[in-house]
Amino acid sequence: MSTPTTNSSTQNFCSVNAPKVSNIQVNEANVIWYNTPTGGTAIPATTALITGIYYGVIASGSGCENTARLAVTVNVNTPGIVTTPKPNQTFCLSAVPTIASIIVNEANLVWYTSATGGTPLAANTPLTATTYYAAALNNTTNGCESATRLAVTIAFENDALVPITATDDTPCVFQGITYSIANGKSDYVWSITNGTITSGGGNADGSVTVSWSDIGPGKVEVKYVNTCNETTTKTLNVTVATCSDLTITNTVSNPTPNFGEQITFTVTVNNVGQGNFINTIVSELLPSGYDLVSASTTAGTYDLGTQLWTIPALNAGQSVVLTIVAEVLPSGNYLNVATVEISTPLDVDASNNSASASVEPICLTVYNEFTPNNDGANDLFRIDCIESYPNNELKVYNRYGSLVYSKQHYENDWDGTANVSGVVNRGDMLPTGTYFYVITIGDGSAKKGWLSIMR
Repeated sequence: MSTPTTNSSTQNFCSVNAPKVSNIQVNEANVIWYNTPTGGTAIPATTALITGIYYGVIASGSGCENTARLAVTVNVNTPGIVTTPKPNQTFCLSAVPTIASIIVNEANLVWYTSATGGTPLAANTPLTATTYYAAALNNTTNGCESATRLAVTIAFENDALVPITATDDTPCVFQGITYSIANGKSDYVWSITNGTITSGGGNADGSVTVSWSDIGPGKVEVKYVNTCNETTTKTLNVTVATCSDLTITNTVSNPTPNFGEQITFTVTVNNVGQGNFINTIVSELLPSGYDLVSASTTAGTYDLGTQLWTIPALNAGQSVVLTIVAEVLPSGNYLNVATVEISTPLDVDASNNSASASVEPICLTVYNEFTPNNDGANDLFRIDCIESYPNNELKVYNRYGSLVYSKQHYENDWDGTANVSGVVNRGDMLPTGTYFYVITIGDGSAKKGWLSIMR
């Protein structure tokens, strides 16, 4: 029998293909293989190949074999596993990256655009924004590839897609809002229009916190250098709102005082909402029917001369109070109006920026000293406007609390004569001295005080 022949005395196989002894290439049929040049036991054709030398002979039906065996060196190659430190990689378009630019830890790779199958890509193939798949080769000559491919996703630095983001897209005046740009940049230069930076905004800061100074348009701008060493400018236009409303109330302690009585006006300014106000000025100009006695505030300053109340700051949800004490005069205008004149920012809803309080004085001026000596001057106890209250009642007591005079429907006609018996006799002239009077006017209200009789 002849010795078998082969096209290659050294043959390479790939472990991922599970090669068997029957896969060794020879030019003849019925070849059996041994692992020794002589003797030994024939290896079954289905046995998995391993690296080594195999010896083949042509089988004979009579069992007669040629003693000269064909030696074939077999290399079973096992490709490695491909790894990368960055499964997602970003490149600069200006650098014109190619397949060779993808970062992996191993050499001898072949790249595809699919996880299985496909055509290998040349190393100079330009990169696009997609996912590439790498297989390891045992060597570049036998094409033994790994069965599992490594996926690497490619993206490009594209600042057109990087916006300035905000914690609130509808900012309020004086409210801190944080604006950010994507991290990983450098050399930030932030600039703000119509606002103030309260934190961040430095050369290494990808964010800035802004307090907006007034309602209306504002702008956030940042310049930075991206990872491609390109300078980019980003701008965000904003519209600043007040987010709050100033309201004012005005109340009076006694709406029906007597002339000469002191009353108290309480003016309250409220900031309703989320935004703050500064430099608010409220006018509280007492009309001619009052004489200003004193004023006090829980915040800010009330100028007694100009009668203007200045409130430096009024935070969201805060209320402040102005208290005015005034004497009611016998004549004049009694309508007291308090008005928010100006604020920063301007209050866009002026419908609730004014509040009024008024009184209807009772005309009961008591002349509490009279001289009943029949000289025609100041002989009677006089109360102005008593005729306007026909259901009145006057009672006079001595200094010890004893009633000496009482009259319903008093008409300014008392000359100091007692009309109640007890301390003195009815009809007696009361002696010089100090007495206490009580005047009721029929509606449940009363006026009290001291009077003097001089003889």
